[in-house]
Amino acid sequence: MKIAISCFSPLMQNSLSFFLKDYLSSESECDFIITDDVNEKKYTKAVCFVSDDVHSHIRKPFTQQSLFEDIQAFYENIQSQAVDMPSQSAHLQEVQSLPEVFEPPMSPPSYPQRKIQGQLEAQIEQICQESARELTQKIIALLKHT
Repeated sequence: MKIAISCFSPLMQNSLSFFLKDYLSSESECDFIITDDVNEKKYTKAVCFVSDDVHSHIRKPFTQQSLFEDIQAFYENIQSQAVDMPSQSAHLQEVQSLPEVFEPPMSPPSYPQRKIQGQLEAQIEQICQESARELTQKIIALLKHT
């Protein structure tokens, strides 16, 4: 089992490196990557998340024993998924062949909204002017009393 660690937290990075020193490898040669970064860089390998969330792969806080148990469970899971990989790789290639930006086959319909939009703009303008007048009167009244 070869593991790469790429954590946002230096404390997490160092703790995992200490516990897993016999399994450390570069990102290009590893079986999977352990990270605490929720912003997920795009990795080419399986990603094992560390957090205090119940659904994370490695639960914080962890002991050396619980860390190894969680990593073993994750590793077994990715190994079993590797058996199903040939059918998934065909789907992956199909998805990767799609264009990056989806363009709908036709543009959405446009509806005549100009008259209603003009009326709304006039009403909004009128309300703004009335509010400005009221506010001006209140400020003048306050200034007269001081």
